[in-house]
Formats: sequence, structure tokens, C-alpha cells
Amino acid sequence: MTILTTTELREHIETDLGDDALQRLADDAESLIIATAGETGSRTENFNAFGFPSGRDRVIFAALAIDTITSINERDDLDGDPTTLSSDDWEKQGKRQLFRLGGGTNPRSLWAQHVTLIYQPVVDTTIRKMVQVDLVKLENMFSGAAREEQGDFEVWHKASDDATKILARLKTSNNELPIA
Repeated sequence: MTILTTTELREHIETDLGDDALQRLADDAESLIIATAGETGSRTENFNAFGFPSGRDRVIFAALAIDTITSINERDDLDGDPTTLSSDDWEKQGKRQLFRLGGGTNPRSLWAQHVTLIYQPVVDTTIRKMVQVDLVKLENMFSGAAREEQGDFEVWHKASDDATKILARLKTSNNELPIA
């Protein structure tokens, strides 16, 4: 996935870098974004309730805000056949909560021991674009030295602190959970 092309980046950044060098900075920024906020495609999450003899709670929480749910499968043990749940077996509340319903096609008051959720998270492309622009701008102006001195003039660079602040904007783009 390419968030922004070099042509699109040049609309936001004034630089003498060639396209190849600018693309390397864009790729590095994109790698940081993916490491911080994850990929944007379909997501599969597994919930296991080892140690809970009566099954999971009535509620499970997806890691990211859910846009659409592709499927939910549950089974009582690892060797058992999975049951694909119907949309009347669960209810989505808020951005990430899924409640198990007792009166649907596959009624059950609690989630089974093993649940597989496949969903499409809410897309945060706009935030990712702006974060990539800011990271590339920061990397473009950063000289690589922690401190520069010329005569009476001295400059301290805090690029890593600035990059952390820029990436922090991704932490709330899809969910309210801080990413450690």
C-alpha cells in the first residue's frame, strides 16, 4: 500500500530531493505508520477463553473500530466444528463492542470458548496521509545530528520526540486504546 506518491508529497513538502530519495522517506514513514496503527485491510481476531469454564463473557471487544463484519465463527473446543453465526446472533454496540444474543439462529447467552472475528476496520486514510506528510517533512529537515553548532549559534534536534508526537495521532484514529 502506498499512502501518498512522491508527486502528492511534493504538494505538501518543498525539497530538493529526487523522486527515489523522497520515495525512500515516504516508505520509511509508511512503515512506521503500519507498525504503529496496523494494516488497513481486513482483520482477523481470535478470542480464546482458556480458564473460563462457562465460556466467554457476553461481550467481546475488537481491537479496532469495526466498519463491517465479514464473519464470526465460534466453537467450544479447538477440535470442534466451528459454527458461523448469523447477524441475529450478535449485536454491535458502539465502535468495538459485540454482544452475544440468546435469541438468534444460534442462541447462546455467552460467547463460546473460541471465537474468530473477521472484519473490516474503519478506514483512517486521511489521518495516515497527514501523518506521512509530517513524518517525511521531519525526516527531510533532520540532519542526523543531535546538536549543531556554528559560532554562537547552537541547535538541538529532537526528531525522535517529534516523530513520537506525530505517530501519537494514529493512536486514536480507529480506537481509544493506547498502543504501547
